[in-house]
Amino acid sequence: MYKVFFNDHQLLWNPKIKNSLKDNIDQFVEIEDVETLFLMLSKLEKTECVVKLFLSSKKVDLLSFLREQLTRIDAAGGIVRNANGKLLFIKRFGKWDLPKGKIEQGETPDLAAVREVEEECGIHALQVVKKLPSTFHIYRSPYIKETNNWVLKETHWFEMSYAGNEKLAPQTEEQIEEVCWLTPSQLEMVYRNTFGNLKELLGHYMGQAIEISS
Repeated sequence: MYKVFFNDHQLLWNPKIKNSLKDNIDQFVEIEDVETLFLMLSKLEKTECVVKLFLSSKKVDLLSFLREQLTRIDAAGGIVRNANGKLLFIKRFGKWDLPKGKIEQGETPDLAAVREVEEECGIHALQVVKKLPSTFHIYRSPYIKETNNWVLKETHWFEMSYAGNEKLAPQTEEQIEEVCWLTPSQLEMVYRNTFGNLKELLGHYMGQAIEISS
């Protein structure tokens, strides 16, 4: 199943699961062309309650279509675990987050993820353990002058290990207010004040079912 977040709204699709998900989806939307897509996003933008939309299309592959019609940004980041089993988190604009950032030209996603963690948290000698599922979200960019200034951001995630004891140092020029190590038992605090796509990622990583709209 594909899942793209727009704020905390969820856009889902996969023809094989349409019938099984019918009772859990707020609405079905047929995407016929780019105008249909932009209209749906504009309506979602004005919707205050959190909804799940099941997308379908007889004409296009939806992920490829989103990548073609929206401005694409690739980012990378990490879930970092230290020798004590704690996980690394940052707080930015008052919300808990994971260290991540844009992939620079010529970088591979894994190298970009390590660089971003190092820059945002002030630690080094990270070891990439494995690739994790990517997350996708859509937002408007104030830097794009067109009316339909939608961006599709794919973040490539990696599990990393860290064996050092460096003092954490938030990258304040990136508006990072705090960096800290949290135990798995403290994640409920994170879930209450983070983004839907990160709840999804952390739930997958920890093997937990997280209610996205909570």
